[in-house]
Amino acid sequence: MYRFEGEDKIVNSRGDVMAQKIHGQWDTKEQSILDWLSENTEKVRARNSKGHYIKDDPTTPENEAWTTKIKKKIKSKTK
Repeated sequence: MYRFEGEDKIVNSRGDVMAQKIHGQWDTKEQSILDWLSENTEKVRARNSKGHYIKDDPTTPENEAWTTKIKKKIKSKTK
């Protein structure tokens, strides 16, 4: 139905952009896309290139300490 294209776009099966990440927030007009997004992403602590946690900067409105991560689909092993 929907799929991620990169880290900042959600497209449908025809390739139309249905949602886009702008300034750290997902922008869309359809509630079904937000429901799909909540099932396929999880909130995790943000890390820098060394693996250390990033703290929040209180002077900005965006919370830099948390970010969303795409969940990996678990594939079963076949013998």
